[in-house]
Amino acid sequence: METMKSRLKGSKPVKVVSLLASLVLPACALDMGTTNVVMDVVNPYYLLFLGFYGCIFLCLSWEGKWLWLKVVLVAANAAFISLFVFVAFMGGLGGPILALLQMVVPIVPWIPLFG
Repeated sequence: METMKSRLKGSKPVKVVSLLASLVLPACALDMGTTNVVMDVVNPYYLLFLGFYGCIFLCLSWEGKWLWLKVVLVAANAAFISLFVFVAFMGGLGGPILALLQMVVPIVPWIPLFG
């Protein structure tokens, strides 16, 4: 019986989706700092889960000579997630808690709990 990790490593669609998902947060965050085209439509806090879960699947599915790509993307996502959580401190202690909860479980509407 093959394990989930071995199935993820052999699946090309999972590799492509994990790569694209881990690229979305840094690309939108860089756009927010330069042209601000995407951020007029999308709140970056709603994209934290893409960076978080994209990096998890990226680390599980990519291997071998692509280690440098994993390191760069995980570091970029960690930097932008840390930046967004630091900015969320303006909302008090509930701000970073809300940002981290929204990153881990994006479907649940957490805002009424802290509003």
